[in-house]
Amino acid sequence: MSMKNLGLTLVGVAVAFTLLVATPASAQTQSIADLMAIIDQYTAQLALLQGGAPATGVAPVPPLTIGSAGAEVTALQDFLIMKGFLTMPAGVAKGTFGNLTQAALAAWQTANGVTPALGYYGSITAAKMATMMGGTVLSPIGGGTTCPAGFTCNPTVPATPCPAGFTCTPIGGGTTPTPDTGLTGSAGSVTITQTSTDVEDEVLTGETGKVLGFKVEASGSDVSVSNVRVKFTAAVDSSASDRLTSYADEIVILADGEEVGSLDASDFSRDSSGVYSASIPVSQIVKMSSAERVVFHVGFRAGDSIDSDDDGSANDWTALFVSLRYTDAEGVVLTDSTTGVSNAGVYVNRVSASTDVKLRMAEGSNNPKTSNIKVPTSGTTDVTLAEFTLKAEGADMYFDQLRASTTISGTTNVSDIASDFYLMRGSSRLAEVAGSTGTSQALTFSLDNTEELSSGDTEIYKIVAKVKAIASTNTTTTFGGGDTITASTSATVWNINAKADSDGKSVTERAGSVTTYTQTLYNEGIQVTKVSDSFTLLPNDTSANVAGEFKITLRVTNFGSNDVYIPLNSLATTSTSVGSTKGIAFGITDGTTATTSTVADATVITGSVARVTGGVEKTNSVLISGGSSADFVLTTSLNPTPAYTGTRQYRIQVWSIGHATTDTATAATIVDTTPVEDFRTAFQTIQN
Repeated sequence: MSMKNLGLTLVGVAVAFTLLVATPASAQTQSIADLMAIIDQYTAQLALLQGGAPATGVAPVPPLTIGSAGAEVTALQDFLIMKGFLTMPAGVAKGTFGNLTQAALAAWQTANGVTPALGYYGSITAAKMATMMGGTVLSPIGGGTTCPAGFTCNPTVPATPCPAGFTCTPIGGGTTPTPDTGLTGSAGSVTITQTSTDVEDEVLTGETGKVLGFKVEASGSDVSVSNVRVKFTAAVDSSASDRLTSYADEIVILADGEEVGSLDASDFSRDSSGVYSASIPVSQIVKMSSAERVVFHVGFRAGDSIDSDDDGSANDWTALFVSLRYTDAEGVVLTDSTTGVSNAGVYVNRVSASTDVKLRMAEGSNNPKTSNIKVPTSGTTDVTLAEFTLKAEGADMYFDQLRASTTISGTTNVSDIASDFYLMRGSSRLAEVAGSTGTSQALTFSLDNTEELSSGDTEIYKIVAKVKAIASTNTTTTFGGGDTITASTSATVWNINAKADSDGKSVTERAGSVTTYTQTLYNEGIQVTKVSDSFTLLPNDTSANVAGEFKITLRVTNFGSNDVYIPLNSLATTSTSVGSTKGIAFGITDGTTATTSTVADATVITGSVARVTGGVEKTNSVLISGGSSADFVLTTSLNPTPAYTGTRQYRIQVWSIGHATTDTATAATIVDTTPVEDFRTAFQTIQN
């Protein structure tokens, strides 16, 4: 024991008594208890310094840990022995805090709910022990943990880790404890390489874009990344802001896609050159080995809105990696300042102006093809003129106006045929426009309610005409049989005022339109559909040469109330629909020369028409009564002429069906079979 420490303790006791005697009588009552407590504490401390055990009910003075030695350690060991947690090996003296004492103390801490139970004797453990002993915890003489002025105080165990600027050696020898960093390995380092994966130049308002990427690979040890320093330099138009806060709300750091740090753009420092820089605190462990490398991204979190002078690629920024600070397994703090990791051309765009945000229009699956439509001579009929889809890509959108156009023929005014036009979504009528004068009309549908389009969703819309009753006699000034009507629209900015939800601005990128087909309106007439087709190879003059037989089955429906007659033995082979008076006009398309046969090629084409079902066969035709149908099969044999040598491909195209009002071989009315692609076969190979 130190005689100096013993002397100081005795002096302390004497000072305490002196203070008690010198205290005025009026204050003695209040201070006696305090001074007696100090005397008790000094007495207990004196006992410890003399090598004895602490007074009953007094816990040893903390802190105690591996390497501690002396009477306080002995007192702690005696307590642990008494409680059954420590057994000292034979021949081993008490008084030194070793691994055995640490394990016993940890076991006692666990049993008594002291956390963390690491075998370290600190103030929490001392307080718990004092409570169990029915006493108090001794504090260092003089109170507190600050060394009194005029003295040099050496802790029982040096600070861990050693303070910067000091070299620490444990009292009693041994090695300096290694700080517990939770990292594996020893001295560590990192390698930083740039990556372009998932990096984007364009950042949309209200979103976070990854504008710079780099990979961090640790070697020698795991490392704990605590800081990433970045810079941003503006290259903007003279009319645009060069303030970072005009473009970004926050800069974030992501590690393998997860946000690990962030800093407000307003916290970045701006130098005299207008360059913004900041160190962003992060928390990310990078395990050593290339397989454990972590991909970091600098995220640019744009504001919800941006001034029109500031948006677009003309106002871009360069993002630059400056440095990365990390700690290795030995507790050494290091900095890596790899150069060349940058991305020029970072800019903020309104959602509505982004190339990734698009309004797409497409033809609906039930968009009506060119056809004959039955219209009654009384009342009105809803006729669908166009069906189309709208899809919002990349962002939520809305619109409250859509424009289309309609064209009629056969009469003077659109209003002669249609009283109104409707824009429909499903069974919901969104808006309507009245028919007007002239043979064409712009239709502006102003919606009562805003139509919402969620990103990725597709909605189906229709333009429907409310067609008036048809006149029994057709004139140029009245609506009668054979008059036509069409409607069309497209996804242009003029036609649809679609805007992005996020900024309320018009969506720049548009695509698509609706193919329009003519609807011919009749009270009496036929409709034609293809039922099926087939092809068979036939033997020819040699085994090397073959002919081909095509069959197409057609269904003819009489939608009127009057009888119609389809001529059976009246065929025409033509290159197009030429308004023939024949019952069926068809042609052969040569897939090699891309030409279609004409009547001049009839020497190599034979054809016939036969009724399959329905109707009644007459001398020259098949009678189809009102409201009924009949199926016909067109059989065509093709034997290429010698001039058509080699292997070629051919197909059949039906152009039109003719009908009459009496049993005759001459058709009075011709109905084009459209769309043409629905009335043709596939190409077939024929060898000649």
